Amino acid sequence: MTNEPTFYNTTDVRRILGIGNKTCLDLFHRPDFPCIKIGKSFKITKEKFNEYVNSRRILNDTNE
Repeated sequence: MTNEPTFYNTTDVRRILGIGNKTCLDLFHRPDFPCIKIGKSFKITKEKFNEYVNSRRILNDTNE
């Protein structure tokens, strides 16, 4: 069993992606980001977060 939570919150996502608070909140407000809001807190399941991150395409010299 791991110590990872079932849900990630904004602090977890900021730590994992190495981004700041504003960028993280912008991400959580994107319509294509599969998060939920509970009260004033945003949450995303580990599974949905991993799917979202894996579906992002990184541009490099061959894709431009």
